Amino acid sequence: MPTIFEYEAVHAVISRLAQMRQLWEDAAREYFEPSRFVVHLQSCITTGRSVTFILQKQKGSVAGFDDWYAPHRQKLAEDPIMRWSQQARNFIEKEGDLKTLSQVRGEIIVSYYEGPVTEWIPQALFASPFDFFRALPREITEIPFVQANGTLLIERRWVDDQLPDLEVLEALAHVYKRLAAVVDDFCRLLDVPAPDWLSEEPASMDALAMDRALYLSMRDGSAAGLRVLPKPDEKVRKKMLRKRYGKHEPLFRELRAANSFEELAHAQFNIARRLMTVDGYHEPFSYFFKGNQLTSLILSDHPDRATRYVMMRDLAKLAKIEGVDGYMLIAEAWMAKPTDSPTGFAADAPNRTEALTLIAGNSTGEVCYLWAPIERKRKQPSKVRRLGETQVEKGKAVFLLYPFQKEWGCVDNESYRAADKEAARRGFDGDIWVNLRAMSEDPGHTIGVTHEPSSEATHDS
Repeated sequence: MPTIFEYEAVHAVISRLAQMRQLWEDAAREYFEPSRFVVHLQSCITTGRSVTFILQKQKGSVAGFDDWYAPHRQKLAEDPIMRWSQQARNFIEKEGDLKTLSQVRGEIIVSYYEGPVTEWIPQALFASPFDFFRALPREITEIPFVQANGTLLIERRWVDDQLPDLEVLEALAHVYKRLAAVVDDFCRLLDVPAPDWLSEEPASMDALAMDRALYLSMRDGSAAGLRVLPKPDEKVRKKMLRKRYGKHEPLFRELRAANSFEELAHAQFNIARRLMTVDGYHEPFSYFFKGNQLTSLILSDHPDRATRYVMMRDLAKLAKIEGVDGYMLIAEAWMAKPTDSPTGFAADAPNRTEALTLIAGNSTGEVCYLWAPIERKRKQPSKVRRLGETQVEKGKAVFLLYPFQKEWGCVDNESYRAADKEAARRGFDGDIWVNLRAMSEDPGHTIGVTHEPSSEATHDS
């Protein structure tokens, strides 16, 4: 049974670690406000260092402390980021402010592939994000397709001159996680229950690009982009569902019985067919899976193609952060024959038709594409007369899945090269498509910026 002194010791060290976590989150919120960011950053560093001071104060009152702490001390001393944290704290206390530098980097997003990027550049070289936009090379910015469908992602990062290759909040997130592991073990040593949050990695420390970035339209440099925001679960009213959609138990039995990713896709699509038939529409939804278990359902509406390119990249990054290994998108889509679309996009075809679609992929490289043509009532076009038979395609490259496959490391480059050629044959600007593909396979490919000192071929879902 722990003594009152041991409870107090645990409380003291946990409280200080919680303060570090709060200061980290405060700094993250002020990422684009330099003066406030630096204040929170430096407070976070000094508070983190004091966690070990408070731990070591327990040396005289906790039996076996030296033997317990010795291996932890050794691991912390061998960690270069922990050493940086210690040196940074000493500099702040004895010398003054850290020599932090704000840098920016741009990437042009104009497809599901990676786009051309700039090097990291001192932010002070540009008076505003629009100045950065104007500094991009014209041979890219004046391409009509880029102007119509492109987005400029401007990322900002803060670095310390003593740790120039790692963003400072990422470094401090590492420090926090290492300290949390030590404190969690300290609780076990004293047999004191630790709070649940102590063993959980804070989601805020796995930031998406959108948390440290600005999005500008390649059309005119205006603000663009979107954000993923959480929404609390709503209680499902079974009686209401049964009244509106009829007996749906067989559909959910099929869902529960699914033993493979493909069976799961078919089960989800059959549910979507019922919703589409009854409601006359189906909002675009992204489904995240771990195995066959649904973990997140995300409304994925978007105003245009440029936003969709950005959205799919951010969803892929979110999937990687959350440890997701399967993704599905269910949505309505335009369809057209390749010869009927002047641009290669079905949405631009004058005689386009509608379909309900499901695009699915997982971390093992499985790809499944299901679709069913939509036939609407002539006098009531908002209502569905019937859905055609479900069509199935498997194993082909699906451009929309590329960001996920890139994050999972399962891109089939040969299938995408073949798809690129087919896309170009069907009307896409071949030069643009080939160049984008080359850039995506060359992580070192960069574009230069000039500056002055500051004063899917036939289906569209």
